[in-house]
Amino acid sequence: MTQSAAPPPTRGAVRSAVEAILRTCADLERRADEVAEQSRARAAQVTGEVARARSAALTAQIEALTHQLDADLRDRLSDLRRPYVTEIHALLALLAPWHGLAPLPPLPPSPAGGDLSDHFPAGFARIYVADLLTGVDGSTSLGREPAAATTAPSAGDLAVALAATRRAFAQEYADEGMRLIEDATCHAVQRHGAHLSDGAHLARLIWLKDPSGEYGWQVLPTGAVATAHRCGPVAGGFTSPEALVKPIEAVLERAHTQGGLDAFLTRAAGDATRIGIHVSADQAGLTPGDAAGYRGAGIGTKETRMDWSAARLYGLDQGRETVFAQAFDPIARGADPGATLAFKKAGGTWHLVTCFPVDVPGPTNERLEDLE
Repeated sequence: MTQSAAPPPTRGAVRSAVEAILRTCADLERRADEVAEQSRARAAQVTGEVARARSAALTAQIEALTHQLDADLRDRLSDLRRPYVTEIHALLALLAPWHGLAPLPPLPPSPAGGDLSDHFPAGFARIYVADLLTGVDGSTSLGREPAAATTAPSAGDLAVALAATRRAFAQEYADEGMRLIEDATCHAVQRHGAHLSDGAHLARLIWLKDPSGEYGWQVLPTGAVATAHRCGPVAGGFTSPEALVKPIEAVLERAHTQGGLDAFLTRAAGDATRIGIHVSADQAGLTPGDAAGYRGAGIGTKETRMDWSAARLYGLDQGRETVFAQAFDPIARGADPGATLAFKKAGGTWHLVTCFPVDVPGPTNERLEDLE
């Protein structure tokens, strides 16, 4: 009886493998740099002692030996790096068709210096590797068990958070603002409030665990994780109730000059029953430190971002962490930071769905300053 061929690897599995090997290779280079630095420091100490003993010839010999050791180390590192580079290149060749790209060019000759990404052919492979390398330093992940240990806030904790939110509103906006926030449709505080821990945001990003507890999250007997919750490659929220209410107040202030919120949103949305509004950080009065959370590591291009999401789903299926994240303040680091407010119309009334900080506005969102 012939054995059936193994199924081809999934997109998420390939991205996960690329990142795992690349991080191993980056760690190898980091360790080599540390060894070289230690060797140079020791040689400098020795040559200093020799120089004080007035032995110029011996000093020159030690310096020459140090340079030779550095060269030998670089050669050895190049030999050790090559199998990793070859395997990563082969995996990237599997990813390329998912992005509608032509087959990858062959690996170029190993450069004498340069970055790790320079060892890959120009174009998709080099850009992809360079982007993943930006996510290595300062990145973190979260195991399945620690994620399982994160729990949604109790009803009492949520009540305290909502009370703090009411106090944060200016008096003229408090009643209307809380009507929006306490509506059953809205989850702004539940998923983006200041009472949520960093661990809750990280569990949401890595494991799609809903910090509000609305959606179930379960570890199956196979070890895989089942969840109906969805989240993009960024998760986080506001660091204070005051920060959360600022963009809501900005929208209410504009709406009050144009016939009230329902009239304002109806005019802005036209026949649509949903609208997203971007309130810039300047308009809202948001400053660095008003928001915090996590961003997927190595998601700087459309291709790496799509593959990161696929690798996350692969991790859920495998029951292990397969993606990484970096701490992220969208107000501090964003190109056009602010907050997104999402509204939907039901029964002739507009309801706030959510409010969360962003580094750039969504492509279909309206800008508050453009709405008359």
